[in-house]
Amino acid sequence: MRIHRTALVITSAAALAACGPATTSTPASTASTSGSGSGATSPTPARPSFEPLLVAFDGVDRDPGMLMLASGQTTGQMPSGPIIGGDGTLAISGPFGGRMIGTDGQQGGSSGPVSIVAVSSDGTVTTLEKNIAGSPSVVERDDGQAWAWAVQTNSPACGSSSPASFDVYTDDGNGATKIGSASFDAGVTRVRLTSWTSAGIVAHGDNACGGPADPSTLSISPAILIDPATGSATDLASRIGTDCSFEDIADDRTIVCSVDGSAPAVRVIAPDGKQTNYSISSLTSQQSSLPHCIAGVLLTADANLAAISLSCPDASNIGLVLLEPASGHVVVVTGDSFLAPTLWTPDDVLIASDFGDHKTYSVASSGMATLINSTYAAQTGVG
Repeated sequence: MRIHRTALVITSAAALAACGPATTSTPASTASTSGSGSGATSPTPARPSFEPLLVAFDGVDRDPGMLMLASGQTTGQMPSGPIIGGDGTLAISGPFGGRMIGTDGQQGGSSGPVSIVAVSSDGTVTTLEKNIAGSPSVVERDDGQAWAWAVQTNSPACGSSSPASFDVYTDDGNGATKIGSASFDAGVTRVRLTSWTSAGIVAHGDNACGGPADPSTLSISPAILIDPATGSATDLASRIGTDCSFEDIADDRTIVCSVDGSAPAVRVIAPDGKQTNYSISSLTSQQSSLPHCIAGVLLTADANLAAISLSCPDASNIGLVLLEPASGHVVVVTGDSFLAPTLWTPDDVLIASDFGDHKTYSVASSGMATLINSTYAAQTGVG
């Protein structure tokens, strides 16, 4: 199985507010539609044996950050130079087996080549690639034995009709290989890789054309799936719909996306193309017609569970729920009302953080959250 991460930046992590919902365990009311299939499913990969490494912060001024195992044990201070306030050169992208992966060599807002690096639990930094131009976005393969990065070859200005194009490279320790190129439709100005699962490498597109309050002017978050063997690229809109923002993909090609607008919902797309929508009320037994209620969704590698973070603007629904897509069974996470999902471990344990109180929890499939670090809130990256 795999680790799946959600990208968080320390300068934008905010505390959630209001009281969480009562404990709930109920099958969700759903609406289903049929769609086209996507071919044979991928075989289940072997279970890795490493414990994921994370970064964690206590919220104290000039907090340098700590390295933390998924068990909650801190192993040492972050190596010098993390990008906090734009004054460092090291950015962490996510877990990399038992290490973390990122880039080093650029301060916030600067340009020039960077190195792709791995950070060990003791703070040792190892260079994986040198002199990579173009502010690459970096992801790791689920087993931690290979990595990929994207270099943008065309960055359109806001309002341009030209596509945002990019090249994708991989390396398994035997040298870098360019596997292909892809592009997003007009409106996208920035491209980043977000994960590498058995289903493929995922690239996201967005822009910064809306200003600080609403940085992206796109109605949804578009995504492309890239085959690491052939470099072929597939626009996922044909599977998830044009009204849904991609959130995550499992090894068997099950996809989850979030539907915004007057009826916010989570949509699950099975490998055969069948679509099932889960409304806010079916997830929490509460009503909401407000947009922007789905704050994030993470699937386990086998798509048995989805962790869904809810945060409606009027605080009518705030909390973390676990959904079993196959049955529609829903459990509201208890033990802390303000948790955000961080990652699923290879053993399908959910690590979640409360950024208001700076605490980290492990969450069982029953929905019970257990405190594993009372001082630091864990996240998958910084920079």
